[in-house]
Amino acid sequence: MMRFFFILIFISFTLVSCSKPSAEELFNKGTDLQKAEQYDDAINSYQELIKAYPDSARTPEAVYAIGTIYQNHKHSYHQAIQTFRFLVEKYPNHATASNASFLIGFIYNNELKNIDSARIAYEDFLKQYPTNQLVESVKFELSNLGKDPTEILKAQTQITQEETKPAKKVKKK
Repeated sequence: MMRFFFILIFISFTLVSCSKPSAEELFNKGTDLQKAEQYDDAINSYQELIKAYPDSARTPEAVYAIGTIYQNHKHSYHQAIQTFRFLVEKYPNHATASNASFLIGFIYNNELKNIDSARIAYEDFLKQYPTNQLVESVKFELSNLGKDPTEILKAQTQITQEETKPAKKVKKK
């Protein structure tokens, strides 16, 4: 009887220790690691989620998080673009996909200074997400491709000042 009891405990322990973390647990772990600025470990946690749970609702969010880590913290712009492209292609209807599509053009334009690739990425965005809230931003980016940011700011300031000037009074003769 005692032998049976030990076998039962061993099997129970083995089953518990072999269970893999859920998608939610992996996502939360990745988020916590990201907040702690442990970016490589966060990426590993998110990648584990993507591999184990490709159809989870958290998977596109994990892909997006990896892309933003590559972009903003590791400054690995080509890896960020590759990650965002994967998101747009694999999960085109997810809420983060349109942002990822926008960021592809943004990175090409603002980080890599690759105007031709930025134009293509922004035009792809407009084709795929024509009613998205970022359409105006994309159109603005397209109209200012290749321009220096200070030049754009100066032009915007001038337009704002002209719009807020009071109308001149006309003298009557």
